[in-house]
Order: sequence, then structure tokens, then C-alpha cells
Amino acid sequence: MTRRRGLSALVCASVLALGLTGCGSSGAKNANGGSGAVVLRFAGSTQGAGYPTPFAAVRGPGQLLTTFMFDTLAFPDVTGRPKPWLAQSWQESADGKTWTFQLHPNATWQDGKPLTSADVVFSFNYDLHGAGQATGVGQGIHYIRSVTATGPHTVVIELKAPEASFLSDIAGAFGVAIIPQHIWSTVTDPAHFQGPRSLIGSGPYRLKTFDLSTGSYDFVANNGFYLGKPTVQQFQIIPENDPLIALQQGQLTSASTSNGVFPQAEFNLLEKSFKLLTAPGEFNEALFFNLAGGSPYNQVNFRHAVAYALNRQDMLGRLADGRGVVGSAGGLGPDNPYLDNDVASYPYDPAKAKTLLDQLGIKAPPGTAFRTSPGGTPLTIPLLTSSADIEQAQLVQQYLRAVGLNVQITSVDQATSDAADASGHYKMAVVHFGGLGSDPSGLIQRFASYSKSKSFTRVTGYRDPAFDRLATEQATTVNVAQRKRLVDQMQVLLANDLPEMPLYIPEQITFVNAKVFHGWAYTPACPPCGVGMNKRMLVTGSTTPVATSSPTSP
Repeated sequence: MTRRRGLSALVCASVLALGLTGCGSSGAKNANGGSGAVVLRFAGSTQGAGYPTPFAAVRGPGQLLTTFMFDTLAFPDVTGRPKPWLAQSWQESADGKTWTFQLHPNATWQDGKPLTSADVVFSFNYDLHGAGQATGVGQGIHYIRSVTATGPHTVVIELKAPEASFLSDIAGAFGVAIIPQHIWSTVTDPAHFQGPRSLIGSGPYRLKTFDLSTGSYDFVANNGFYLGKPTVQQFQIIPENDPLIALQQGQLTSASTSNGVFPQAEFNLLEKSFKLLTAPGEFNEALFFNLAGGSPYNQVNFRHAVAYALNRQDMLGRLADGRGVVGSAGGLGPDNPYLDNDVASYPYDPAKAKTLLDQLGIKAPPGTAFRTSPGGTPLTIPLLTSSADIEQAQLVQQYLRAVGLNVQITSVDQATSDAADASGHYKMAVVHFGGLGSDPSGLIQRFASYSKSKSFTRVTGYRDPAFDRLATEQATTVNVAQRKRLVDQMQVLLANDLPEMPLYIPEQITFVNAKVFHGWAYTPACPPCGVGMNKRMLVTGSTTPVATSSPTSP
């Protein structure tokens, strides 16, 4: 089995160290205040990231690129929780419906114009009611009633009701990007707006050059950044066939296992020379069922039969060397504080899978290998996958054929796969995505029948009134213990209804040269950040959590 590369390749980071060959500029002495330029290199995603604006970026790696140029009101630190950034502080009203943000008074756009509360108001309204809404960027914040400016640096956001996920929605790793009104106010098609002006933000880095065809990006520091001169003055994202080999050859100083097969001998060798960082996985491989796709996909016992037929532990061992866990049918990751470990788990049981299929009338005629529909007609199960997930799809095919289901794979490029998943043009599909450690509001976007999400991560055809009621109630429940009880019930329903079967969640594993840069750390709820692409760490060079002694800051 070959080593897998896909979404997580973006997190295979490298720092240019003094004396290393093949890494461009050699002026770096250290990344924490020493003399000389600091250059970091990151292995680019093997999948297209789209154009690097908040409205055209594709998937997590593409969205991550935009965070370096475009700021949000707050931004996560090493704890994964939003901490002051563009907003110096904020206050929440007693009823939880009014939030008042105080902006940094020295914030400016990268073209030198001042950033004011008017830009923040414009940005939210553009996403919710303006041209931006067509791109879906505001789909998760429709609970906002109004956004107003009460002073040049004061913004008040009114909610229709208290919202438990509000701060993470607007100021998590992929929150609401604040865009310059003087540029975007005349843009009527933001998904196709390109050129130098489209890349002007207020963030700590400027995009100097890039090549979408190769996935190459060269970022340089914005030394007029309102929070101070960034520690890391330059970083590059470049095509890299094998970051781990490059690490061993001395060309890089950080590399990830890329969620794939990694021989133990090589693992042991690297561990002798580099610092090992690990974290529970937040990226998963999953099997989607289209519940609007007719029989048998809309039959819960068929979905249960498929689940029992899948040897997910074997899949984890073959494709990730056993480093990780099989996915929870409740839809959350292993380190998510809202994870319910007591939901239905579907251990490998091919005999039970066969019994369930027999009970549905999906049986194999004597002397034949594959089962037919109850009426006796041939049954072929089409399985959609992207080329990045072909190995996962082939194993699903193998497991299901072992219980008599004739699975036929259709493999397409990532963009085509994502589009088909988003539009529901599949019967069953293997899909990969991250965010399983994020706020459980993500379950609403993926599974609630009233979700306005246009994402490829939304399962088609799932409708459960009980789930919808729980999803609505938990969203406005700010008491953590009470909310967890509601989210637990949501996970129980998902595990029983099984609109999606999580396959496995690989552990996050990265080797780093800690002598070169001290800002290495995983950021919970931001899988594409890896250990080196959280802009807060790049700016400060530190992984120390942000102190929040002020009562106005969370």
C-alpha cells in the first residue's frame, strides 16, 4: 500500500535552518528573534486550494491561506479557543444576545487605509445579505439579527437568541473574514474577483507571489501589522513529493506523516533526530449514504448491514499503520469535549451484515456471488470517490463484496467529487474532511434538515425531526453541561440512523526541529494548521496560551 497524501499534506511544515541545502534563502539563524531573515517552507496540498480570497478558497487548506491576509475579530491560540486579535476585547450582555467588540485602534489595511468599525459592519452584511451570501460563507451565522457601529472602533452584534457557538463561528480558525469596504463594496461576483486588490487585508502577511497550477505561495511579513512585527518574516508553500524524505535529507525541518502508511523503522529513525508532536485526529474518512437516493440507501437496516461489513480496524491498520481510531458514528472526533462514547459502534461482523441483508430480501441466488434486489433484479452499488480516497474506496469495495454486494467504484478528481457530494449526485460516497474537534454546531451544518449548508460535508436526504429539535435547542443552550446532554442525544440519533459511517480518524503526527523554531504546536479545531500554520504562532514565535484576565475577554 502506498503512502497516502491528501488534505493533510498542507500541514507538512518546514523551517529554513542555517546551513540546510535546497531551502532557498539561508539567512535564518533562529525564528525567535535572532538576526537574519526567517523563512519557513510548507509542503503544498496535492489538491487545489482555489483562489486565496475568503469567497473562492477551497476546503480547509484553501481557507487557511486566507487567514494570513484577512483577519477575524478574534483568532484561536494554542488552546483552540478564540482570543483577542482584531478586537482587543468584547463584552456579552446578561441575556447573551448582545456582543460589543472594541477594535484595535491602530489597525490598518495593507494598502495603508485605516480599518474601522464600518469595515466590520460591511463584512458581516456582505456575507449575510450582500453579494457574499451566494458563496455560502455566511451560512452558519444566520442567527445574527444585526451588526452596527456605535463608534469608529466599536461594533455591536445583536443575535436573535443566545447562541452557544457564536464566538467559534465568527472567530474560530475559519471565522468571518473582515474585508475592506473600499475595495469590496463594488464587487458583485466575489467568487470570481481576482487580482492584487482582492488580496488586500489587514493580516500579518501579504501574498507576494503564487502559482495556482503548482500550488506554490510566497508570503512575506506585513511589518506594519497592528499587533507588531511578525517573528517569521517569510514563509513559502511549495510542491513537495515527500516531505518526510525531505526532512531526512535535511531539506526541511518539519514534516507530517500525512495520515498515511509510515514504516515503523522510519518512524523510529526520525524520532531519534527530531522532536515528535502528536495530537488526537480531527480529520476523517467517512462513507456517505444518500438517503434521497431510493432503496436500499434509504433503509436503515441496509446502512447498518454496510456498517457491520466494514472492517474499519483493518482499514486503519492498512492505511494509517494503526495510528488513530475508528470513527464514532455520532460524528465527532476523539478529543472533542462533546463526544459521546456510548453510541452504537458497529464492530466488524460480516455474519450480522449478511443476516440484515437477507432480512431485507437482498439475497444472492444459488450459485452466484452477488446479491440481487428483493425483486430479483441485479443490484449494483455505485461508490463515488475522489482520486485521493481511492485506497479507502477499494477497501470498502472489498469488504462489501465479501458479503455479496457488488460495488462499482467511480473515481474522479477532488473538485468533481466535492461538487457531486454537495449536490447529492451519489448513492454512496467516500469523503474526507476535518473539523471533528470543532464546536458541535458543525453537526447542524452536516445533518439538520433545515441547514442551508452548501458544503460537500452535508449528507443528502437525512431528515429526522427529533434530531432537528435537539439541534435547535442545543444551539441556544449556553450552559455547557445542559448542552452536552442535548448533543449526546443528537449523537445517539446519528449513530442509530447512520446517514454517514465514519471510517477512521488518523492521529496527527509531526516531526520538528525544535532548535530552529519554538512556535510549533497543534491548534485544536484547525486540522490544516498542523503544528506551524497558525498565524498567531508565526507572529509571536510562541505557543504560550493568551492570558485573558480582563472580564471583557473570554
